Amino acid sequence: MRSMVYKSVSVVFVIAVVVIFMAAHHEKGNDDLASLKEAHNLHWEGWKSADMETHFSTVYPEGSGIFPDGYLASSMKNLDYDSLRNSAKQWYENFEVQIGNPNFNIQGNVAVGTYNQTTTNKETGREEKNIRTDVWARTGGKWLRFHFQYTPLTADNVVMTNRFMEEVWNEGNLSVIDEIFSPSMVQGQKQAIASVRTAFPDIQFRIDDTSAGSNKVTVEWTVSGTHQEEYMGVTATGKKAEFSGVSVVTFAGGKIVKTSVVFDSLNLWRQLGVDPPQPPATDSSTAE
Repeated sequence: MRSMVYKSVSVVFVIAVVVIFMAAHHEKGNDDLASLKEAHNLHWEGWKSADMETHFSTVYPEGSGIFPDGYLASSMKNLDYDSLRNSAKQWYENFEVQIGNPNFNIQGNVAVGTYNQTTTNKETGREEKNIRTDVWARTGGKWLRFHFQYTPLTADNVVMTNRFMEEVWNEGNLSVIDEIFSPSMVQGQKQAIASVRTAFPDIQFRIDDTSAGSNKVTVEWTVSGTHQEEYMGVTATGKKAEFSGVSVVTFAGGKIVKTSVVFDSLNLWRQLGVDPPQPPATDSSTAE
């Protein structure tokens, strides 16, 4: 009987220890999450109020980041706070930023925070949506952000592709190119599209099908237009052509960085009733 009592007491004691341990672990987890959320809020409030001292008190000096335009910030040391303060003020004068669906995953002294970030241009009303990921580490008893990265939402890539087809190609609004294309592509795109729209001023694209991946949007389309001005050295024929093709639009940093187009060009020239323009002959008369 005494042995059974001892065993019962031992079991109760073990259960009590486990309960106390689990309660302490749960309480510690709650404290960790609360302190991480506090650091996260302080981080954003400091930037929004242009208080760079507060903002960077939550950042590890050797931290890094990748901005929506693809720019890599490799170090947070030796920063010009006054310049950054002005940048933050100007940013919030022109844009409204909303953060939604925050989620924090803590594993020991490392944590990952993810949330949606919607940036709205106050003048145009245009929105840019990204998923932001922050990597935090607890050091010296406080949470510091080590790295951040933006990932454009695929749905927005489709929206930008549709704007490219509708507003740029169909409506001829070339200023949209400045918004949705990488700066290195803007001038070339404007020149190429202006040239085609001059030759085919009534050009219209119809989107037949769209599919999207992580950073690419594929569009199947049918285009029609009347050849009213010279195009690729061919004098205006006054004839209308219609044909189909496929475009693959590649994104990086929330901008279009590449467009690839496939279509039957021979079909176009046949409908216009002319021979395809030939590439300039290579001058082989000069001996080496």
